[in-house]
Amino acid sequence: MKRLTKTRVLLATTGLCSLLFSAVASADYRVTAFGYSSEFDALLSKDVASAKSIFSERSMTSLDFVEANNLCVTQILAKEYSAAESACAMALEKIDYDYSLGLIAKKAARASIYSNLAVALAMNGNMPAASTALEKALALNSRDANAVANYSLVNSKSPASELAQSF
Repeated sequence: MKRLTKTRVLLATTGLCSLLFSAVASADYRVTAFGYSSEFDALLSKDVASAKSIFSERSMTSLDFVEANNLCVTQILAKEYSAAESACAMALEKIDYDYSLGLIAKKAARASIYSNLAVALAMNGNMPAASTALEKALALNSRDANAVANYSLVNSKSPASELAQSF
């Protein structure tokens, strides 16, 4: 519990800047994990198997939004895209119930989670939904470098007819 409080305080005070982890997922998409946890350390060292092992020992219902987001990233890197979509959705639900973050930090975290969700959707072949998720991410935080990069990738890979339908 102490670790989670420390993470939330750091997230709030740094505006997520130093706690973000960018990794290259398949097809050059970029994902964001949140820091100072055992699964984050495993993800930093690109040890997806260890991160998966850490999550296998936890109850999914007891995860907070930080852990649910990191589970989403782990599943993306493990190419378990449908499961990653569910984990990202869970992170988005759980962040609404976290009252320790300020408005700006919460918006930045939500943007990162939406960007991760978009990667999972894109890797599952759902480009219109991925584009929509990235639009939500950018509406929350237009400076999220991963969301900007992912938006460019998603829209460059979508046929023009799919892009037209998403607007």
